[in-house]
Amino acid sequence: MRCSLAGLPVGMAKGMAFLVWLFFTSSTWQAQAGVNIAPAADVIKPASRTLMFEDAAGQLDIDQLLAQGDTLPWQPLQHEVANFGFTDSTWWLWLKLENNSAMPLRRLLTLSSSLPDYVEAYVVDEERRIVQQWETGSRRAFSSRPVRHHTFVLPIYFGPEESRDVFVRLSSHDGLLLATPLFVMDDVRFLERTQSELMAYSLLYGGLLALLLYNLLTWLATRERGFFYSVLYLGAFLFLNFILRGFGFQYLWPERPHFTQPMLLLSVGLLYGALTLFSVDYLNLRRKAPYLVKLLWILTGLIGLGLLPALGGHFSRPIQWLIPLGSSYALLLLGAAGWLCLKKDRLAAIFLVAWGGFLVGIVLYFLRLGGIVPYGLGSEYALELGAAFSFLLLAFGLAFKINRLKRDKQTAERKHYELQRRHTRELESKVQQRTRELEEANRKLSAMVRTDPLTGLLNRRQFETLIDEEIQRRQRYGKPLLFAMMDIDEFKPYNDTYGHQAGDEVLIEVAKLLKRHFRRAGDRLFRLGGEEFGILLEADSLQEGSLALERFRHALQQLSIPHKASGYGVVTGSFGLICCNDYGQMPTAMAVYRQADQAMYEAKQNNRNRVVSRLLASKTSA
Repeated sequence: MRCSLAGLPVGMAKGMAFLVWLFFTSSTWQAQAGVNIAPAADVIKPASRTLMFEDAAGQLDIDQLLAQGDTLPWQPLQHEVANFGFTDSTWWLWLKLENNSAMPLRRLLTLSSSLPDYVEAYVVDEERRIVQQWETGSRRAFSSRPVRHHTFVLPIYFGPEESRDVFVRLSSHDGLLLATPLFVMDDVRFLERTQSELMAYSLLYGGLLALLLYNLLTWLATRERGFFYSVLYLGAFLFLNFILRGFGFQYLWPERPHFTQPMLLLSVGLLYGALTLFSVDYLNLRRKAPYLVKLLWILTGLIGLGLLPALGGHFSRPIQWLIPLGSSYALLLLGAAGWLCLKKDRLAAIFLVAWGGFLVGIVLYFLRLGGIVPYGLGSEYALELGAAFSFLLLAFGLAFKINRLKRDKQTAERKHYELQRRHTRELESKVQQRTRELEEANRKLSAMVRTDPLTGLLNRRQFETLIDEEIQRRQRYGKPLLFAMMDIDEFKPYNDTYGHQAGDEVLIEVAKLLKRHFRRAGDRLFRLGGEEFGILLEADSLQEGSLALERFRHALQQLSIPHKASGYGVVTGSFGLICCNDYGQMPTAMAVYRQADQAMYEAKQNNRNRVVSRLLASKTSA
């Protein structure tokens, strides 16, 4: 007979070992340390006295748990948040709450996260009877929550000197359980906390909305693309944060719980797209580092593709896809800004500090979720504070950019003026000996000022001078004013495909064709900039002007200049024509230009290669 335990028979030794194991495991229920909830002065963080249990199969219900609870392998929670990450398991949390006072109490157990898919909570009395229970979660209707709050708030009732065991079952439909901080508080603390939270979010959302509206109005006034992209960026972040914090589910789709995760990841995709547009324009990467633009758009596209499964309700895999790609994207932006900083680019320095502040907020937010950084106002709102800091600094950077452009323009104009003065003095000093040379130089200078050197057409400055004269002349003689703007369709893709030299040749051919078609004494042709041309027509009616433009449009298409990027296969143009024959109130040059530009834009929006004609009402001239 084999023996162990100081000579006892093997069978008896096994029996004693089993009794010892049974003693220690059966004492788990009784030995679970309780949390005294009677003091109401502070918010209680019960994580240090909370146990967790992994149900890998996800089949255990509360009755089975209570029957086996003493023998299950409960483990203490390691951090002040319940953080399980990517897992297909169901997790149970167990905490014991004790009312050591002689009066009945109500306490609120708060799961301070808006995103757990399924939350089931059970309150068990000292005789292991379920006295309260809830089934809620972000994938159940908002009405399932016992307290209408963007997080999960569970009201638990205690009699005098009574304890309660609380079991919380957390599960996910797709294998992702996000971090969930736990708090216990009374109604007063909850109200104070909620008021502080709402005040913080009101200030954040109000401030960012004000900044968004300011940028929108500035964009409408200046048409500076950076402000428009900042509006997209700000709007995408606000939408993302509104959903992430649970307000979207609470206020926008409370009875459609399956909207939250797809909308959340959709807003993430919008955020990356808007950020790419903004960053490329803000840092002027198309000119300074075009290869980085391609890399950014490749990463943005990969992020967007990775988020597509979210539309089918799969949340875990897009998050796993987003982590490495999002990190690579952030590092690439930081690297680009840092590289430009080394080249003494002040805008890049502002961007680097702003983007770095945002990333610090993101890192602190996730460190708090992981329990690495303790809970506090700074870590709780680190994401929002980082974003607010970033957006304010970037707004300052945009203003700095506009001012710098103004200064550069003023400097260029001043240098040009000084150059003209110096040239004039030099010419005056030689006037007696070189009269004919001076006249020739003045003639050439006048031609340069009036005409576009590439096409030979009148330039934008001459347009601004002549248009006012034409308005007055045609008013004096009672003739209608017809002005058209033309834009070569898809000209930028043409340059990208065939090269800028080929693009210049197209501009020259278009100018030649304009000169052949518009040869009346009163016709004026302008190159207004880039691929835009202006035509001041000598015509008696809007219909006559439209027919003239249609003939030119057809002739341009018949040139059959190949254009792969155009839907028509050849170079075409879009035209906006306005006619003013009511001089009750004289129209301004700006009104004429703006209305023609809008008509041309309408032509481009309607599949291009067409003429859009309008009568200019007198009220638009104000």
